[in-house]
Amino acid sequence: MKNHKKIEQLVSEAVRGSKNALEEIIRRIQKPVYSLSLRMLFNPEDAEDTAQEILITIITNLHGYRHKGPFRAWAMRIAVNKLKNVRKSYAEKKMSNIDNLEGILDRYEAKGWFSKPREIPEPYLEAETRSVCTHALLLCLDRSHRLAFILGVVMEVSSQEGAQILDITPAAYRKRLSRARSRIKDFLLNNCALFNSSNRCRCKHILPAYLEKGWIDPEKPIFVRKKDDGEIPTKLGSYLKEMDELKKLSAVYKSISPSNFDFVDVVKSNFQNNLYRIISDPKLS
Repeated sequence: MKNHKKIEQLVSEAVRGSKNALEEIIRRIQKPVYSLSLRMLFNPEDAEDTAQEILITIITNLHGYRHKGPFRAWAMRIAVNKLKNVRKSYAEKKMSNIDNLEGILDRYEAKGWFSKPREIPEPYLEAETRSVCTHALLLCLDRSHRLAFILGVVMEVSSQEGAQILDITPAAYRKRLSRARSRIKDFLLNNCALFNSSNRCRCKHILPAYLEKGWIDPEKPIFVRKKDDGEIPTKLGSYLKEMDELKKLSAVYKSISPSNFDFVDVVKSNFQNNLYRIISDPKLS
């Protein structure tokens, strides 16, 4: 049966010792925590490890939530503080500055990467190509601007909530988001065929090179489930034609949700083994 309680009420119950409330809190926040981690780090293993650490930090500090703002903002601020300091992933170290990417595309084009499209690419692989490209582009932003972009464009938090999460003023958050969004949008507008049909970079054209290089594993896609797991939203063309540039940007980044990873059993095991405590005052038990 679905639990319709507000998460703030669940927090109060969890702090008083309710394991059911604790599990429900994890279920509700694990997806945004993992999604943020994966889009920041790009590597699924790194994202899973980091998301697990974040979730454990959240539940072991529930007593510190004072109900002075949305619980999501409080929890995501913990996530952001962890992600700001986590060691850079291999992909993050390798990605270039956005200003240098057009030169990289020139080299790809010279090598013939855009001239050998698959006749009928598997839908999930085409969707994976789009997601790998667009999310790798995020790694070209520094972490502060990347966080603002993910929060504002993908998670669509308000400027007030975004400011609370990043511990900056709403005006500073809006400025940071605008700058990050503009840099990503301008690159895609000038290079991605989803934004301009005359652009050279197309998912089905670049897919063979990605497969050859091992940047996409058909058996272990990062951002999509395999084709037998349900419908993959790959055909964005006609949908995007009805949108302005900013809405296109949001649609492209939100069209694929990272595969779900269930952290409930992991955290339950830690809780049951008394490795972590969610309250500091035994009188509340």
